[in-house]
Amino acid sequence: MRGRGAALDRFRLVAAVLVVAIHTSPLTTWSAAGDFWLTRVLGRVAVPFFLMTTGYFLGKKNWRGAGRTILKTLGLYAAAVVLYLPLNFYSGGFSPAEWVRRLAVDGTFYHLWYFPAAALGVAAAWLLSRLGMGPALAAAGALYLVGLGGDSYYGFAAGVPALESVYGHIFDFCSYTRNGLFFAPLFLLLGAAGASWSGGVSAAGTAVSLGAMSLEALWLRAAGVQRHDSMYVLLPVLMVFLFSLLLSMDRGRDRRARDLSLLVYLLHPWCIVLVRGGAKVAGLQRWLIDNSGGHFLAVLAVSLCAAWCVCAVGERVRR
Repeated sequence: MRGRGAALDRFRLVAAVLVVAIHTSPLTTWSAAGDFWLTRVLGRVAVPFFLMTTGYFLGKKNWRGAGRTILKTLGLYAAAVVLYLPLNFYSGGFSPAEWVRRLAVDGTFYHLWYFPAAALGVAAAWLLSRLGMGPALAAAGALYLVGLGGDSYYGFAAGVPALESVYGHIFDFCSYTRNGLFFAPLFLLLGAAGASWSGGVSAAGTAVSLGAMSLEALWLRAAGVQRHDSMYVLLPVLMVFLFSLLLSMDRGRDRRARDLSLLVYLLHPWCIVLVRGGAKVAGLQRWLIDNSGGHFLAVLAVSLCAAWCVCAVGERVRR
């Protein structure tokens, strides 16, 4: 059913565009600080939103279908791994041990980490949900705090020798703490909790928490303590208000938006390669590579076009 107010499904497209922005840095030609805010602050709502949406629908079914969700996620991951094998081999590939680690945790290409994270996160969130929502959120929150120490707050954690040793062991197994153990379960459970307030309260909370998280991110950037920039203390707070705002406007489903967002997420790194290669052949490097805004718009346009074509073929096959 295509609802006139399918806010959750249509925000998926916004989230997918933000992911493209993260990987193309649209504002660097004009402002490094502006690009940091767009891609490392505002853009960081994208993946938590995807996870919260999954958790929301699983929670509505009391987590029935969690196994099916994991299998579907792993199936998509397997297809994506095959799709990006040419780029893996072009860049030199990995050792057998590195292949195992990437397949299990990090993803075999830079955006594919989401799929093993989502699969493990759903399993972990389902197990935690058996404790009841309160204890489950507390446990997932504790895992998230551990993840913070290996992400935006790493510089502070590394100042304590014992913690530096702990995170050193963690990073022997995964490149980032933004993964299915420390990152995904909290957002899946927050989605399952489905907190919903009035549109006014949700909008005000979203604005205030986004402003506060912006200050947090800029402070951490200035302090030079970030190992990565996917996790902030205020990110879960912002996501609760933003998700509540979207729920207050959500009426119906929009399958086309849902499919397009997934395909844009999957295909955009290939589109980056194609845009860069095409620009060099056509002599348009100045506009499509050197100009960050032009590069972003070209990649987004090619990604949307490719996603639309795949959707059109899929619909014809289904019919």
